[in-house]
Amino acid sequence: MSKLHLTALVPALALAGASSAGVIVNTLPANNQANLSADAGQTFTTGSLGAETNLLSIEIEGPQTTNGAEVLDFALALFVDTDGDHSTWDPGALLGTSQFDSVVAGGATITTFNFTGVTLADNTVYAIQFVDAGGNASGARFGLTNATGIADGSLFSGGAQPFGGAFDTAMRITTNVPEPGSLALLGLGGLMIARRRRA
Repeated sequence: MSKLHLTALVPALALAGASSAGVIVNTLPANNQANLSADAGQTFTTGSLGAETNLLSIEIEGPQTTNGAEVLDFALALFVDTDGDHSTWDPGALLGTSQFDSVVAGGATITTFNFTGVTLADNTVYAIQFVDAGGNASGARFGLTNATGIADGSLFSGGAQPFGGAFDTAMRITTNVPEPGSLALLGLGGLMIARRRRA
């Protein structure tokens, strides 16, 4: 293989690993906060996602504490909503749990919960629930925002909507998808390298 072919191949392989990302919910930053009970969470409804159906991450402002900094182990569990109604708290089938993070609670920090292998569908209601290191439903003090940023979504604490439904979780949900042709480019790169070894 000539140097010219290798030079052209390297950028192509770099692009092959790239992916496009889309933000489907963004209510950051918080303008309030509240203590949420052990059966707390947030529903949200997807719109038309296009090809960006892979859940990449959910960022949430918090956890916060009024008693100084402390280290907490948190994760987010994602469920399909049982009845498709965002205004009722009834998480159904578990789709996945984020990685567990040791979070230093105390300020208005943004905690990123990363997911792998979770695919979202168009026009579907989902529920996220805060869980501890044992996978049990957990309460905490998280950042909130006025309930205008999450269309067809509701905040829950103790299985009910607190504050008359006036607030949602301060969060950002990001999805992504591999660029079209990425696998083809990687396969082409492998074939070209194999041909060079034979030559």
